[in-house]
Amino acid sequence: MSLKYAGLALAMAWSAPHAQAQSNPCGAATSDRQTLTLPEATQLALAVDLRSDAAKSEIATAHTATAIAALRPADTVALDIEDFPGIGIAGDIDSLQVTGRFSRVWERGGKREARQMLAKRGVGVAKASLAAARYSVAEEVQILYVEAAVAQQRVALACERVKISLDREVAVKKRVDAARDPLLSGARAASDRMQAEADARRYAIQADNFLAALGAYWGAQGEFLTDPDFLEARTSLRSVDPGSLQSPEIIRLEARRMEAISRIELERTQAKSDVTWSVGVRKYGIEDDIAVIGGASIPLGAHVRSAASVAQARAEQRRIDIESQALRQQLLRRAVQYQRSAASALTEIDTIDAMLLPGARRALDLATEGYARGALSYLDIIDAQRTLTALREERLSHLRTYILSETALARLTSVNDTPGVREEIQE
Repeated sequence: MSLKYAGLALAMAWSAPHAQAQSNPCGAATSDRQTLTLPEATQLALAVDLRSDAAKSEIATAHTATAIAALRPADTVALDIEDFPGIGIAGDIDSLQVTGRFSRVWERGGKREARQMLAKRGVGVAKASLAAARYSVAEEVQILYVEAAVAQQRVALACERVKISLDREVAVKKRVDAARDPLLSGARAASDRMQAEADARRYAIQADNFLAALGAYWGAQGEFLTDPDFLEARTSLRSVDPGSLQSPEIIRLEARRMEAISRIELERTQAKSDVTWSVGVRKYGIEDDIAVIGGASIPLGAHVRSAASVAQARAEQRRIDIESQALRQQLLRRAVQYQRSAASALTEIDTIDAMLLPGARRALDLATEGYARGALSYLDIIDAQRTLTALREERLSHLRTYILSETALARLTSVNDTPGVREEIQE
C-alpha cells in the first residue's frame, strides 16, 4: 500500500513544476517522451488503484461467510445440579441430582444448502462491487486520456501556426525593409507570431495538467504523451441495442436480485422446524443410582414466521427488479443522447473536412499569393488565417465531442470488455 501512496506523491511533485516549465512547447523536447496508449494507461491505473483493493477485501469477507454458512449448528453440553442440600432436616445429600446432557440440532428442509447458496450469492455481490470499482477507474482514465489527447492536438495546431507566423514575419520584414509595406504590417506579423506562441504555451500547460492528472492514477515518475493517432482513429457510429445496454450498477443489481432469490429459498426452509435432540445421564444422591435420559424439542409456529419472512424477501426482490428496469430505462435514454451527439459531431466534422477547410485553405493561398503580388494587404492574410484556425479549432471541438460520446456509449454497450472487469463478474 505504501508504494502506491509514494507513487502518487511523486506524481504530484513532478506535475507542479512541469506545468511552469513549458517555455518552448514547440521544441524537439516533446519527441523524447514515451507514448502511452489508452489500454496501457488503463492497465497501469487498474494495477494500483486502492478502490480495487477495498472491493477485494469485501470479496474475501464474502468467501469467509461462505465457509461459515457450511457449518451446522454447534452442539451443546450442559451440566445441571438440582436439589442442593439445605440446613437442618433439609441437609440430606441424598436429594442432590446431577445431570449431564449432550444436545444436537437436526436441521431439516435443506437449510444448510440454502444458507450456503445465499452466501455464494453474497460473493457475487462483492465481485460486482469489484467490477464497478475497476469500471469507474477505467472510465476516469478514458476521459482524462481523451482530454489530454485533445489538448496535445491543440498544441500541435498552435505550433503549426507559430511556424507559419515565423515564416511570414520574415517575409513581411523584408518587404517592410524594402519600403514595400508599412511598419504596421511588420507589427501585425510580429503580433500574430507572439499570439501563436502564447496559445502554444497555454495549450501545452493544459495538456501537461491533463497528463499529470492521468499519470497520478499510477504514480507516473516520467513524462509521457498520448497516442498521436488516437483522435483520428474513428470508426462507424455504434448502434444502440436496448438489450445490450449494461453498466456496473445493473450488474450489481442483478447480483443482488440473485441474492434476494436465495434469501427467499432460505426463508422457505424455515417453515420446516428443526429438531433438537439430547441424551445424557443423571446421578441421584451419593448412591450409585444413575439414569439415562433423552429428549427432543420442536419449536411451534415456524410456518407462520417463515411465510412472513418469505413475503418480505419477495418484496425486496420486486423492489430490485423495478430498480433495475428503471436504470435500464435511464441507460437507454442516455445511450440515445450519446449516439445523437456523436452522429451530429461526426456530420459536422465531415462537412468541415469536405467543404469548409478546403475553401479556407484556398482563401489563405489566394490571400498569400495576392499579398506577394502587392494586390492585397497583410490584413487579408490575417483574416484568412484566422478563418482557417477557427475551423480547425471547431473541428477539434467536434472531434472531442464525438470521441467522448462514443467512449461513453461504448461503456454502456460493452462494459464486460473493460480491462479487468469481465473476469471479475464471472462466477
